[in-house]
Amino acid sequence: MATSTPAELVLISGLNGFVATDIALAFLEAGYRVRGTVRSQAKADIWLRLPAFAPFIARGQVEVVFVSDIVRPGAFDDALAGVDYFLHTIAQLPDWRPGAQQDMERDILRPNIDGTVNALKSASKFRNVKKVVILGSIAAAVDLSVPKHEKIVDESSWNPTDYEYGKNAPHPLFSYATSKKLAEEAAWKYVTDSKPHYALITTLPCYVFGPSNGLDPYGLNNSSQQWIAGTLFRSDWNFKTAAGGPAYVDLRDVARAHVLAVQRAEADGKRLILGKTDPVVRFPSDFVPLFAREFPERAHKLPKVPDDLENVPQYDVDPSATEAALGFTFRGPREVVLETACWLIDSGADKAWELVTARY
Repeated sequence: MATSTPAELVLISGLNGFVATDIALAFLEAGYRVRGTVRSQAKADIWLRLPAFAPFIARGQVEVVFVSDIVRPGAFDDALAGVDYFLHTIAQLPDWRPGAQQDMERDILRPNIDGTVNALKSASKFRNVKKVVILGSIAAAVDLSVPKHEKIVDESSWNPTDYEYGKNAPHPLFSYATSKKLAEEAAWKYVTDSKPHYALITTLPCYVFGPSNGLDPYGLNNSSQQWIAGTLFRSDWNFKTAAGGPAYVDLRDVARAHVLAVQRAEADGKRLILGKTDPVVRFPSDFVPLFAREFPERAHKLPKVPDDLENVPQYDVDPSATEAALGFTFRGPREVVLETACWLIDSGADKAWELVTARY
């Protein structure tokens, strides 16, 4: 009697993250098995109750393991046994609250740089690992502290900030951006110097919106999803503390891009820009006239855009090389924003946002 070959196994670090959750679902739907790391049993218990994963858990396609300290040498060794592809998605985020006390070097720079290199070192010990994909950020390719960029941002672009700047940046966002640049830079240096057996791919998503299957689908916490939800549901939304943009990507496209990255040889050894820019829909403040036209019944509830918005980053991205490598085209920002807004409205996110304090 012939025996079937087990489906390939994907390890996803930070499984319970906003983006990682939908990446995991995309791999499961494509027929892979998924093993994910979380920091604690409590986080695992919550994640395992997500409805979208119930049929895959019932079929034994999902496994959760614990890695509490990603910078500990060998932290991922046990998790990598039998793994075909390793997606390192976990990153340490700053405390975004105004006045929060944090040491950027200790809390952001070192964990993100050292955790990334540690993941690559662990993968080097396992000949079964074919590819490592690191979830980076568009922040690794552009200096978010500079209001205007003349050059188009593409796969060859790098954020010019350095370690000293990251330690002392004037805003946690800029320290985080520097950490993502330095972590990716360290990853490529490790591969160049050590020449491991696997292919390295880095993905650089722009700000991520879209229908979500995760633990915080409505962006009530730190995800960029809050920019759309806040604009839709909070008349007191503060655009000065939520002035992100101007490049966006749909969460479904991010998930699909990671599946294609492990499937297509064209992606090997590449930096992949995930997302697009639009000449009109560029910042959360641009969502207001768009929503007023598309949802006239909500127009009177939309927040007022202040006249003195300034210092928001202006740049454009060119994902054409990434689209060629992956063989598909990203949704544009207008489509991403409107589809996310429709999903938020249809799913009743307004009720959740009514309970959010006006801290934004």
